[in-house]
Amino acid sequence: MNTKNLLSIAALGSLMVGAAATAQTTFSLAHGSPAKHVITKEFVEPWMTCVTNAAGKDVEFKYFPSGQLASLKELLPALSRGVADVAPVPIGYYSDKMPLNGVSMLPGLGATSEEIVTAYSKSIKTPELTKEFKVNGIVPIAVMAFPPYQIVSVSKEIKTPEQFNGKVVRSAGGAMDLVIKSLGGSPAAISIGDTYVALQRGTADATISALSSVDGYKLQELAKTISTNGSFGTFVNVMSIREDKWNQMNDSMKQVFLDCGQKVQLQAAQNLDKAGAGLTKKFSDAGVEMFAFSPEQINVISGKLSVVYQDWVTRLNGRGLPAETVLSTYKSNF
Repeated sequence: MNTKNLLSIAALGSLMVGAAATAQTTFSLAHGSPAKHVITKEFVEPWMTCVTNAAGKDVEFKYFPSGQLASLKELLPALSRGVADVAPVPIGYYSDKMPLNGVSMLPGLGATSEEIVTAYSKSIKTPELTKEFKVNGIVPIAVMAFPPYQIVSVSKEIKTPEQFNGKVVRSAGGAMDLVIKSLGGSPAAISIGDTYVALQRGTADATISALSSVDGYKLQELAKTISTNGSFGTFVNVMSIREDKWNQMNDSMKQVFLDCGQKVQLQAAQNLDKAGAGLTKKFSDAGVEMFAFSPEQINVISGKLSVVYQDWVTRLNGRGLPAETVLSTYKSNF
């Protein structure tokens, strides 16, 4: 073989090595939240920064925020199709593909974001919940959960259990539909990004949401009343990576991803919990009536919400899924 051919083979080999390195260390990260939203500022960007700082030149992110690559409802398909490598998967939007993981959205479980994140992080490692990630070709890295959701009413006041009757309430789907129905309302499947317009046009009378999301989507501009001590479930996002991409990574890089996930999920939960009081004052100053349900009203609401657990279990058991086991495990982690 002549020298020219040897040099050509060597050059080709170098290109192949370079391509392999790029495939392992360059990650496209997408999400669908606005630039100033809490998911962006407290979860996605801090995690990405943590990984970059820890890995240095060994990792590069191609960042596609605010729905540039995929909207909130397109994030799981984007991962499955290989359009994105990493994304925060909004569990509530995929109750058809990840129904058992919807246990994290049930009401009355956990009084703070930190409690919910801690419990769900343990549960997500169980075979039943892990299987749903694997079936969709993704690996969970970190969890973000909002503090318990509150009722935000716009066109028609909702300040008592009875006032839920007949109201159309925006829902993210899954367990949230059950919550709204148990209280006498009618759930309307509307993405969080479309909620402002839906409330403005009267498509929905109210929404169940975290105070940070209310602020992130400026819903306080429309709100008449917002509760402060309800526990109407929550919404969970799971930072996830394509399994194919994960399998290409070396162990040290995997550990960086996981370590940063643990750090950021706790930090985000604590910051969300601390932000609650400030947002209550901010909304009140803007003219929104912030109110607390009385102890008697909380008892009535809790009684109505108790049927949600059984409905959730019955519905998923009917699909041949081990819902009762999952719920029992999840409760035991609090």
